[in-house]
Amino acid sequence: MEKAVAVIVIFLICALGSSSFAQQTRPLPLFPQGNQSAKPDAYESERARNLYELARKENRALRWDSCLARKAFMRAKRMVTERYFSHEDPKTGKNPVWMTVKQCVPDKSKGSKVPAGENLAKGIDTPANIHKALMESPTHRKNILDRRFNHLGVGCYDSICVELFAGF
Repeated sequence: MEKAVAVIVIFLICALGSSSFAQQTRPLPLFPQGNQSAKPDAYESERARNLYELARKENRALRWDSCLARKAFMRAKRMVTERYFSHEDPKTGKNPVWMTVKQCVPDKSKGSKVPAGENLAKGIDTPANIHKALMESPTHRKNILDRRFNHLGVGCYDSICVELFAGF
C-alpha cells in the first residue's frame, strides 16, 4: 500500500512538474497588446526629431505634434513586429492614416475634414539619407512640401520611420 501511494505521489509530482514546464516553453506573442503604448528609446527619439527638423527646413509651416509622433511610433513598431511594410494594413487592406490622424485632431476641428498624409521609410540609415530619399520620391516630397499640412509627428522603430502629416 505504501509503495502504491509513493508511486502515485511521484506520478503526480512528475505530471504537475511537466505541465508547468510545458507552459513555460510556449512562445510569447509577437506584439502583446499592453506593449503598444511603449515609448521610443533615446536613439529612436533622436532619429525622429532629426527627421522632423529636416522636413521643417523644407516646409516652415510644420510644427511638431506629440500625439502624431506617438501614433507614428506605434505604427512603425507594429509594422516591424508584424513583419510588413505598407501604407495598407494587411488585415484590413486599408490605409489607417486618416483614422489615426483623426484621433489627434483638436475638438474644434473634429467636424471638418482634416488633410492627412503619411510617409514611410525603411532601412537603417541616417536621418539625412532617409530625408534625401523621401525628397527624391515625388509623392513623399509632395507630403513634405504640402502647405495644407501644419502638424507633423515622426516615429521611428528599428528599421522603419513613419511621418504623419495633418492640417488643423
